[in-house]
Amino acid sequence: MRVKTDAKRRAILAAAGAVFREHGLAGAGMTAVAERVGGSKATLYRYFPSKEELFLAVMLDEVLDHAHEVFDALTPSGDLRRTLERFGARFLKFTLSSEALSVRRMSIAEGSRSGIGQKLYERGPKPVWAKMADFMAGEMEAWRLRAADPWVAAMHLRGLLESDIVNRALIGADVDARPARLHRHAADAVDAFLRAYAETPPSSARATPPSTGIVAPTT
Repeated sequence: MRVKTDAKRRAILAAAGAVFREHGLAGAGMTAVAERVGGSKATLYRYFPSKEELFLAVMLDEVLDHAHEVFDALTPSGDLRRTLERFGARFLKFTLSSEALSVRRMSIAEGSRSGIGQKLYERGPKPVWAKMADFMAGEMEAWRLRAADPWVAAMHLRGLLESDIVNRALIGADVDARPARLHRHAADAVDAFLRAYAETPPSSARATPPSTGIVAPTT
C-alpha cells in the first residue's frame, strides 16, 4: 500500500509541476492537475491540503532531498580548505543541475507575485544553509576560522561559490560545468573565503569539537 501511495504522490507532483510551469501558480487549478494525473480533486486533497502546499511540494521535495545529501556530507576534518573545496564542487554541480535551476527560476517568478516566497525560503534554503552555519560555528570554536556570525560567514561562502556562474546559468547563458572547471571555481571561491575568515590559533589554544546546535538567522 505504501508503495502505491508513494507512486501516486510522485505522479501528482509530476503532473502538478507540468501544470505550474505552463500556467504559473495563480493560473493553475487543482482541476487541471487532477485531469492531468487522471483522478479527482478529492484525491489531490487527500495528499495535499491546498494548491499552495502542492506547489511547495513540487518546488522542494526532490530538490531538497538532493540538497540535504550535499550538505550532510559536510563534516569537519583536519584540512578545512579541502573540505570546503569538495563541498563547493558538489554544491555547484547540484545547483547547476537542470532540476535545481528550474526550481529556482520558478521560485523567483512566483515568490514575490504570490507571496509564497517566504515559505519557500523557510522550507528550502534556510534549513540547508543552517547546516553550513553550524559547521562554520564549529570551525570558529576550533580556532580554524576567526570569530564571526556563522550565518553571515555561510552566506559569504555561498555568494563566492555562486558568483556569476549561477546567475549566467539562470538566464540560460553559457556555463562551463565540466567537473574540473567546477573544482577550479570552488577552489578560487574557498581561497577568497579563507583570506577573509581563516584564523591562526594562539600556540596555547586547544581545538574544540564542532558545535552540534543549528545556527540560523534570527530575522
